[in-house]
Amino acid sequence: MSILEIKSIEKIEDDYYQVIALIEDSVMVFPGNMIDPPEYGEAFCEASFYLEDGEELPENEQELIRYLEKLDLDWQTLPKDWDY
Repeated sequence: MSILEIKSIEKIEDDYYQVIALIEDSVMVFPGNMIDPPEYGEAFCEASFYLEDGEELPENEQELIRYLEKLDLDWQTLPKDWDY
């Protein structure tokens, strides 16, 4: 899954962060059938992570996206009625 946009990133504790982002291919929009494969679409998701000692978050959004994608986070889809 690729990050399309970062909506927010929040420091929860010392080195613990929560990020909300628009994630490509994160929800099934068509289950597929015998002829057509399933189709997936983007959705807002959240994930949390720890920074390693001495590590800092990139300030540039594209660098931050690359950094988060390297972490291979466990993205959880937010409900459709989440306040975007």
